[in-house]
Amino acid sequence: MADLHVKVDVKAYVKLALHAAKYPHSAVNGVLLADKKKLNAKNVYFADCVPLFHQCLGLAPMLEIALLRIDEYCNMNGLVIAGYYQANERVDDNRPNGVATKIADKVHTNCNGACLFMMDNSRLSMDCEEPVFDLYTSVNNEWKKKARDSVELEGDSCLAVTSSLLRSKAYLSLQDFDCHLDDITQDWLNPEVNKMVASSV
Repeated sequence: MADLHVKVDVKAYVKLALHAAKYPHSAVNGVLLADKKKLNAKNVYFADCVPLFHQCLGLAPMLEIALLRIDEYCNMNGLVIAGYYQANERVDDNRPNGVATKIADKVHTNCNGACLFMMDNSRLSMDCEEPVFDLYTSVNNEWKKKARDSVELEGDSCLAVTSSLLRSKAYLSLQDFDCHLDDITQDWLNPEVNKMVASSV
């Protein structure tokens, strides 16, 4: 995995950032969906992101339900769950914990070359001057941190679009799977946020 090239679409990046911004006092997590056609041993293109939880991140029954639903969606849309992201509760804690590695291992079992994104909460601001996460890949069954330039954000405007949507409080419209389980009318695919991103790019 030393030469794996990772690219993250604007839509995927924005949702990841908005999820952390909506719940600044909680740990949050989610999965990233890769385009099957652009997935191989050297490249992974993350086309979308599904925010999962902001309450109990590793609760097995809820996680299984969420992953099954997302997997069904992926199968119908040429996507695959190929990444996992997590923001820990404390601003100074951005290392993978047991929950992060366990879920990332599960994703890796189903997709060789899967990535783990650990959010650095200290980098999350309205200005969005740099990516808010560190990338980890699995090397000999251990998650190893990669250099920051190992990830390419799609398009020159990715950070600017994210900054604009953070300033307009678009995160208030974001729904994660916790919201969906509380009220099934809340769509975890976040079509409203998708429209905001599309109109901002």
